[in-house]
Amino acid sequence: MIIDTNRRTNRALGCLRENGVNTIIRYYARTTGQPEKRLTRAEAEAIIAAGASIAVVHQAGGASVDSFSAAQGRQDAAYAFRYAIETIGQPAGSSIYFAVDFDCDARQFKDRIVPHFRGIQEVNESGTFTKKFSIGAYGNGLVLDGLLTEHLCQRTWLSQSTGHHESKAFKATNKWTLFQQLPSMLCGIGVDIDDVQGNAHDIGQFDDLDTVRPALAVGGIATSVGNRFRVNATSGLRLRGGPGTDFDVQRLLAVGTIVEVLSRVGEWAIVDINGNGVADGAVHAAFLESVD
Repeated sequence: MIIDTNRRTNRALGCLRENGVNTIIRYYARTTGQPEKRLTRAEAEAIIAAGASIAVVHQAGGASVDSFSAAQGRQDAAYAFRYAIETIGQPAGSSIYFAVDFDCDARQFKDRIVPHFRGIQEVNESGTFTKKFSIGAYGNGLVLDGLLTEHLCQRTWLSQSTGHHESKAFKATNKWTLFQQLPSMLCGIGVDIDDVQGNAHDIGQFDDLDTVRPALAVGGIATSVGNRFRVNATSGLRLRGGPGTDFDVQRLLAVGTIVEVLSRVGEWAIVDINGNGVADGAVHAAFLESVD
């Protein structure tokens, strides 16, 4: 049995296993008012020790169309990948599903969801992070069918709201990986039971954890001609832990500081500040000027 839940499962694991649960879907969340929603390393270790596997979905304000854009897609991806690598130790190649948790229509899909998932794909393919993941999507039938057509996801998770746009039609195609049933209680926590498509080889789950390590990749082009830049922000430039304002400031780079740009993610540059080819963080590229 596969379940998803926004509740911590540690104390219920024995009961869940006795009731046939073998995969638990838990959350990453760039923003949330419910800290328990986020999977922790300790919980992941406990789930695996109990003999179950884990799948993950990232959700941050996904119930509003305003949460979706190319820039927000890049931010969601950067957060999710870094959390997966540095906090959880999620293996490369396993899936991270990204949630579209409202009844998206065709116009919203074209204007908001496609750019959002292209932003996710851009980060995943950029080489910025030490691991690549398989991208999944959660949403209604219109969203999932469209993302498959655009080659922007590999796995699909159909929401329980079958009255939403094209959900019944998409379910009938059997192109979905997971189908979410209505909420229920199991072992004292709120869960949704999820059906898995019969021809799906797996859902992108994992049952072991890597050692946590820095998420930003070692740059392979740090010494290439044209990649040296100077900070031109008069008051200094914030070096952040990743490409987005959600990442903590590591230090302030003084005006005139020379950096090597290893890669770019949207408006952000992944930089080496020591000349050793190792990514030290991300800065807003608008405040850099070429010195080559």
